Amino acid sequence: MAKGREFYTEYPENPPDWYWEAGLHDACIIGAEIYEFPFDYNKYTAEKNKYDRNMLSLKIDAKGALYDFRVKEIRFFNYKMLPDSVDLTILEPSEKNKVWWLADQLTEKGGKYELDILLEICVPHQKQFHLKLRFDRAEVDRK
Repeated sequence: MAKGREFYTEYPENPPDWYWEAGLHDACIIGAEIYEFPFDYNKYTAEKNKYDRNMLSLKIDAKGALYDFRVKEIRFFNYKMLPDSVDLTILEPSEKNKVWWLADQLTEKGGKYELDILLEICVPHQKQFHLKLRFDRAEVDRK
């Protein structure tokens, strides 16, 4: 993992109930799935943001996390990848190539959340990258 470096998670002042305030440093992402939801024209009320259009699900193995080891899955609804974000195909881990969560920063902007996650892979060479996304809401499954 990190050699002599320190990673800081920046916590919001009033975090939402679903947020992992204790931190997920050294948790492992064991899967990522994308869902596109069909549009229901019968429920449409001209309010685009009222309905879930898509979802990104991150499966987490938090057994090795330093702080919050209860998180199993995080679902981001109506998400959008932000510029300078890593391609989601990197989140398809294998036994040789695990994806580690180092730190994150959550901000709220105009009723939407933005999350910047610093991730690391170690095979074939140690490399860090950012997963940046904007979303309307999230749900977290805990043990």
